[in-house]
Amino acid sequence: MTTLERLVKVFNAVFETELTADSVTEETTLRDDLSINSIGMLYAAMALEEEFSIKFNNEDFKAITTVGDVIKCIESKLN
Repeated sequence: MTTLERLVKVFNAVFETELTADSVTEETTLRDDLSINSIGMLYAAMALEEEFSIKFNNEDFKAITTVGDVIKCIESKLN
């Protein structure tokens, strides 16, 4: 399963949506396209930390605006 597929799975669980890896691209914006606000991102971050066994810090979220940004951040913590 790709990072994008796992990310979509987490977003579906947290936000009770039915997104698919085909409908979400790396250019998909969190706020405008997925309607994720800062509180929602906190919930998603906690679930992503559990899914990927990683830890985010406050600095990680300053530059995140798209799904691609989230994927890059996750993958940088996995390497």
